Amino acid sequence: MSRAMRARARVYDGAMDAVYAVAILALLALLLWAATRQNEVFRIAVRAGRATVVRGKVPPSFLSDLREVVRHVDAGTVHAVKRDGEPRLVVSASIDERTAQRLRNAFAVYPGKRL
Repeated sequence: MSRAMRARARVYDGAMDAVYAVAILALLALLLWAATRQNEVFRIAVRAGRATVVRGKVPPSFLSDLREVVRHVDAGTVHAVKRDGEPRLVVSASIDERTAQRLRNAFAVYPGKRL
């Protein structure tokens, strides 16, 4: 085997190592994303005061309450996740604390088993 062929083989081996490393990182990211999404009950996007269900099933009366509360919000997300078997409401940082508290109060009416 000539020197040039050995040099090309080393470059090829190094490139394949990089490809394997990227593939493993992508697989880990995919698994992490799937694990965190599994706990999500629903997700609602808010744009210009309008709430749109992105994913999941939202109780109609809560959705009605939410639409009333977020009329003044420019942009944000509201989603419910299950932690220790109980649903918890999580709001994006772009939603002010007063509005977030009103949303948590409206959400507290729904027991975990109903979601």
